Amino acid sequence: NTEKQMGREKTEEYFKKDLLVSDEKFNLARTVADCEEKIIATSEPKSMSLYISIPFCPSRCSYCSFVSHSVENDKARNLLPEYVSLLKKEISETGKIAQKIGVKLESIYIGGGTPTTLSAEQLKTIIDAVKDSFDLSTCREFTVEAGRPDTITEEKLLVLKNSPVDRISINPQTFNNSVLETVGRKHSAEDTIRIFNLARKIGFDNINMDLIAGLPTDTLDGFKYSLDTAIELDPENITVHTLAVKRASGIGQKSPEIAVKNATLASQMLDYAYDKLSGKYHPYYMYRQSKSAGSLENVGWAKDGTECIYNIFMMEECHTILSCGGGAVTKLKAPNESEIERIFNFKYPFEYISGY
Repeated sequence: NTEKQMGREKTEEYFKKDLLVSDEKFNLARTVADCEEKIIATSEPKSMSLYISIPFCPSRCSYCSFVSHSVENDKARNLLPEYVSLLKKEISETGKIAQKIGVKLESIYIGGGTPTTLSAEQLKTIIDAVKDSFDLSTCREFTVEAGRPDTITEEKLLVLKNSPVDRISINPQTFNNSVLETVGRKHSAEDTIRIFNLARKIGFDNINMDLIAGLPTDTLDGFKYSLDTAIELDPENITVHTLAVKRASGIGQKSPEIAVKNATLASQMLDYAYDKLSGKYHPYYMYRQSKSAGSLENVGWAKDGTECIYNIFMMEECHTILSCGGGAVTKLKAPNESEIERIFNFKYPFEYISGY
């Protein structure tokens, strides 16, 4: 919007001289904006996307502040069957609304939590509900956030592959086993590599991997090793997050000072990522979370033609996002208007179940 109002040259001058943005950060922002503009242009007045929330994980990472229940707890694990049953009904009702108002489904994202905490049968139930409830003929992308390697099995990958799902995430966060242990991840770096190779063998050709800069006990050399390992695996997308220390996270409650302490280190990590990823990948979306180390950004990097369009549609609020499940937030956007109305679903799984 700024460039449309001021032109490219004056926009650059404004960012660099008035806002004191560095050359590198300005070039990053402009590259992202140019990429996003092309994808945003494909969103039509009747376009919409679908988000489905699975707020369960095998265990809770110390940096996590999301609404998610660890199934290490028997009480949380026992909620899963009823949650899936009710979510199936909500997806069906949401599909009826979408059909009634005549919207065009562009992208689907199943996130959480960790959706692959569900069993293979439960995953199939949710995906089948989407297939039965929505017209997928216009859907250009269907992502499932597989996330934690310790939740992924060959059976689950086959369920996803034998469905309309065409993009998955397998997220190492780091390839340093001692750091994984520090943050409470119940898998090893070797597990991540094994599952990634299995997904490739099964036929997935659009895979994202997440890394986090600034994790507790990580070092610059450790982050370099993690990023180099991810690049060697050759996923289509690599998303580099900066550690955000939220009050609801374990780190936020025990070591909130780490965001300040790791600010310089996180900046060095992002500089390395920028240098290593540029060329083979390009930055296609970017955002900043509150309480992130050094107030630094999260950047999604993609090979040409593999950009996650849901991420852009969601972040830039281009069109309506219909959302189902505990903790999900529907964003209603009238065509050709900027105002967004948010509708919040029941926040926690037990509320979601008791509310229905």
